[in-house]
Formats: sequence, structure tokens, C-alpha cells
Amino acid sequence: MNKPFKQAIVVIVAAVAFLTGRWLWSNNTPQSTAKEMPFVGVVQIIEHPALDQTRQGVIDELADAGFIPGKTMQWDYESAQGNPALASQIIQKFVGQKADVIVAIPTTPAQAAAQITQTSKIPVVFASVTDPMGTKLVINPQKPEGNITGVSNFVDVVKQIKAFRKILPNLKRLGFIYNPGEANSVILLEKTQNAAKAEDIAVIAIAASKTSEVLPAAQNLVGKVDAIFINNDNTALAAFDAVTKVGNEHKIPVFVSDVDCLSKGALAALGADQYQLGRQAGKMVIKILKEKLKPSDIPVEWPKKVDFKLNLEVAKQLELQFETDLISQAERMGNE
Repeated sequence: MNKPFKQAIVVIVAAVAFLTGRWLWSNNTPQSTAKEMPFVGVVQIIEHPALDQTRQGVIDELADAGFIPGKTMQWDYESAQGNPALASQIIQKFVGQKADVIVAIPTTPAQAAAQITQTSKIPVVFASVTDPMGTKLVINPQKPEGNITGVSNFVDVVKQIKAFRKILPNLKRLGFIYNPGEANSVILLEKTQNAAKAEDIAVIAIAASKTSEVLPAAQNLVGKVDAIFINNDNTALAAFDAVTKVGNEHKIPVFVSDVDCLSKGALAALGADQYQLGRQAGKMVIKILKEKLKPSDIPVEWPKKVDFKLNLEVAKQLELQFETDLISQAERMGNE
């Protein structure tokens, strides 16, 4: 056998081996790895029960649709730990990784995502944003502009104030702790002031720009207010234990917009079901991944479920008693 013929045989055998190997790999490799999985990047401004429930709702909704983190979907979650600059860095990382969808929870990351993705046009779905129009995330919620849509957690502040007035008929001075650096908190302060004024209630607002300032802010309200209201402020919610500690020590009722905070010592809550908000946002992500819809094809949504809850255990500690009809309106918490 001459040398050129031997070389030809070697080339043919190698080619057959290569093609056979490719066929075996393609027929024995799971489809989820043979085809690149969709990548969803999630940024959350800070961790507290309400936002954590929102994120869990997104995960569960995606899982029900077959998008399982690590199996059929790449899922990268990062907390900005209350730092807006870090939130922007996380979003820039997701853009560099060419995420298929960025989920931003709540307002501050959503604003950063809207700005940073202007060039890449990566779809953005926000969740638990109080005022999408006031923060200029969208102009027309029925037909969102550009590459962003999502779910608001806004609950009518007028209804909240009226509910709290039923609980405390003599309510005249309402403390309000907020972070002036959060656009949603500034908007809610104004709405709360307007709603309270109509009920002849004065709002005493105290700023807390970081979680370490929440306790001093609550202490500053002692002797000045009949109750304290934390309304979707992420800084105050992240340090909510400090608020209820002061409230319980000085017998000051604490109201909140997050029903998940009742277990942390709040007296009452009228707010959106944060987990269901996450499920709503998850459905939007699915429409983008599965149906290939654009955010501009998906109208902004508001809470589909709003809860009114009382913590009877805290009421007992504060030596408060409620009429039967008020209790019947709320889901009982604490000792039943």
C-alpha cells in the first residue's frame, strides 16, 4: 500500500469518527443544553419580605410555564443592597451578558434599567413600582413605549387612610417615614398628605435615607403622632423591625402597605398581595420569551388582589378593641 493511499484512508476514518461523534452527541444531549437557554436577569434594590415575595412570584410563574432556573432557563438574581449605583452596575452586567429579559424590582432599578437599555433594547419588566407614569417609566400604560412594561403595586391611598381611621377613630397625627431618594416614596408622601388632609389628619414626615436612619426616625416621632404609616418605602420596610420596636415600646400603632409585615408587629395593613404581583410580572416575562411579544405589546398592570388585615395580637398589646364588623372585614392575624 503506497503512502498517499494510506493517508487517504486515515483522513476517511477520522472524518467518519468525527461525524459519528457529532450524531451521538446530538442524540444523547438534553434539548435544554443543545439549544441555548433563555437568560433572565433579576435586580432587586434591597431585600425585605414584600420584594422577596414579588421575586418568588416571578420564579413560580416561570416554573409553571416550564422555565426552571438552571435547567431550562438561566436565572441570575442580584440584590443592590439599597445602593442605586450598584443597581446600575448589575443592570450593565446583564446588558453585557445579553440577557433576554431584565426584571427590575421595584422603582429605582426600573428607572436605571430603562436608561441603561435604551441602546440595546433588551426587554425590561418591572414589578412593585408604585407610580410608573409619575416616575416616567411609561406615558401610556395601555401602550407602553419602548422596551419596558410591568406591574404596579399602587393601592389607593384614600382607601388606606379611611381604613386606618376606622381602626383609630381619634387619629389626628400620622407619622410617615420615607427615603427622599426613592421617587416612589416622594410621590406617596404627597398622595398620603392629600388623602390625610381630607380626613383632617396631619402628616408628620421624617426622612431616612438608609436603613440605619430608620430607628432614629421612628424615635423622633414618639410623642408627636398617634400612629406611624410605612407606605411602600423600601428603606423603611427593610428596617421595619426597628419601627415596630419603637411603636410597641411606646404603644404607637404602626400601619403598613405591605401585608407581609403584619408578622413583624404592624397593627394593620391595606396593600397589594406582593406574591401575586410577582406572578403577574412573571406572565409578562413568559409572553416575551414564549410568544416573542415586545414590552410595548403588553399593557402595564395594577394589583389584582388587595388585602386588608388586622393583627389581633398587636391590638391586644396596644390595648385596642375593634367592633365586630371591622374585624369581619379583615383577615384575622395573631390569636384567633
